Amino acid sequence: MTESGSASFVVGTAGHIDHGKSALVKALTQIDPDRLEEEKRRGMTIDLGFAYMTLPSGRRVGFIDVPGHQRFLKNMLAGVHGMDAVLLVIAADEGPRPQTREHLAIIDLLGIAHGLVVLTKADLVDEPWLALVREEVAALLAGTSLERAPIVAASSVTGQGLADLQAALDGELASTAARPDVGRPRLPVDRSFAMSGFGTVVTGTLVGGALRQGTEVSVLPAGRRVRIRGLQQHNQPVEEARPGSRTAVNLSGLDHSEVRRGDVLALPGTLPASRRLDARLHLLPGAAQPLRHRQKLLMYHETAEVMVEISLLEGDELAPGDSGWVQLFAAEPVVALDGDRFILRVPSPAATVAGGVIVDHAPRRHRRRDPALISNLAAREGADRATAAVLELGKHPWGLRDSELARFLGVPSGQVVEVLAPLAEGGVVRRLPSGWLGRDQWDGLQSRVTSSLEAYHRAQPLRRGMPKEELRSRTSIPADVFAEVLGLLADEGRIVERGGEVAVAAHKQLLSTEQETGLGAFIAELESQPFNPPPLAELMRKHALTPALLQYLVTDGRIVRVNDDTVFARSAYDEAVRVLRAHLAEHRTLTVAAARDLLGSSRRYVLPLLEWLDAHKVTRRVGDDRILRS
Repeated sequence: MTESGSASFVVGTAGHIDHGKSALVKALTQIDPDRLEEEKRRGMTIDLGFAYMTLPSGRRVGFIDVPGHQRFLKNMLAGVHGMDAVLLVIAADEGPRPQTREHLAIIDLLGIAHGLVVLTKADLVDEPWLALVREEVAALLAGTSLERAPIVAASSVTGQGLADLQAALDGELASTAARPDVGRPRLPVDRSFAMSGFGTVVTGTLVGGALRQGTEVSVLPAGRRVRIRGLQQHNQPVEEARPGSRTAVNLSGLDHSEVRRGDVLALPGTLPASRRLDARLHLLPGAAQPLRHRQKLLMYHETAEVMVEISLLEGDELAPGDSGWVQLFAAEPVVALDGDRFILRVPSPAATVAGGVIVDHAPRRHRRRDPALISNLAAREGADRATAAVLELGKHPWGLRDSELARFLGVPSGQVVEVLAPLAEGGVVRRLPSGWLGRDQWDGLQSRVTSSLEAYHRAQPLRRGMPKEELRSRTSIPADVFAEVLGLLADEGRIVERGGEVAVAAHKQLLSTEQETGLGAFIAELESQPFNPPPLAELMRKHALTPALLQYLVTDGRIVRVNDDTVFARSAYDEAVRVLRAHLAEHRTLTVAAARDLLGSSRRYVLPLLEWLDAHKVTRRVGDDRILRS
């Protein structure tokens, strides 16, 4: 592998065609970034070029050289995403030109705050002219992210100013934070090629975490899994590639044609792909016309180019120079995270018109002009991890598992508790055994459960509780979440579970004095004829017993209903079981006739009683006999 770009910092060029970007990189690094034959023949950079060097301080720098011609701006956009700092190159003999301004606008929209302005070809002008160019450049930078960037004059031909440039770049990088390792590596692919003896090699700027030789990775958005055969950074083989450097990855198991610029390498399951994105958008003051609702533009995110439709969430137009909330709907899945920046261009005539920052990488479709939505998006902008987690939980009525929240936040699963524990103590979120709920979602779930139970108790006041499965069906809560919610509500004393039934803790089965009198008479008559009870239908008519009252007696354990027509008082049933067990213990078998004689009953009552005992595993039928189960 010969990808020349792996470093602690990544620095890119920007500027108008023919202002000496490639020559400057070559003068600094002794490496020609123009790698294509056509580029050498035409003397013009067409695609991204790469070089590297070590600064006097020992800092390693990988350079990305971008084309300056307007026709190849999409190639420039593929390279600019991974820059820690930028060298805005302006020829001293010409001053700022159209692509200088467009490249500067892109740098500003992407929030690249570290960099230098290099006035190249300084050997072609005198000091008074150079002073005028400096003034013009300073005016151009005013109000942009490079407003305070040092301006250094240099010549790639004579070497004038190159030492000063290196020193200035060293100083700028000293104040540039190194790329953090959050355990979620992401390598947006900017090149894919085959190399003899190695196979498929892809390159890009690695961010978010480390990649290791032998690790399995996914090629997103397709999701195909492949293994890392080898790694290079700073043109040297490494076993582990660290974030913040140009990286070449040798992949096994796929052809180079199966991975393209715009794809992303990541650990399986760690990065989402979505076609819908919520973002804060800024339309450039120099845009030719307002941005219209449902307008289609080209979006440049990391190394990917994709057509998107813009849904303006606050109005029908966004005027030049204004900012607003939008939802982007992409023609293809986009691998993005909250906080990512992007550029929008009009396809024809091609022009950069806007840029923005993603605040929700997996939103739902929105209703426009919704004040609550706008407030939510504003809260997401620049939110810390805890706030972002709370806002994300608000989108999920059944909550999120630890692994899902970890993937959203970009932290290991074990850190989710650290992030949310203080919020749980304050009641902002609720901890489930396997995940988390937002406070509103928790309130909604417990209200669903308790209101369903209370409605059931009103309709069935004599029932001890609602069957658990019926409650789950009525509330439409997924089974795994349902079990956890019931457990928490039971622990808090809000509900009680008994024998597969659920009730609110305050529920009591209340009978009127008249009902109590009727039930007492009903049971007394059963007890007066313990093993020869009157027919059930007759008894119910006689004592004005409703089906609900009968079920109440069964649930309460005061009667045992052995079939549709026969019930026994509990005392009679218990005595019958005692007598039959004693007989079986002594004689080992029991016939229907013997049971009839033992109880002084008839076949009409004994047979359903024995079948009931069989069903409840007290006895077991063997031919015409019963035996006692062990």
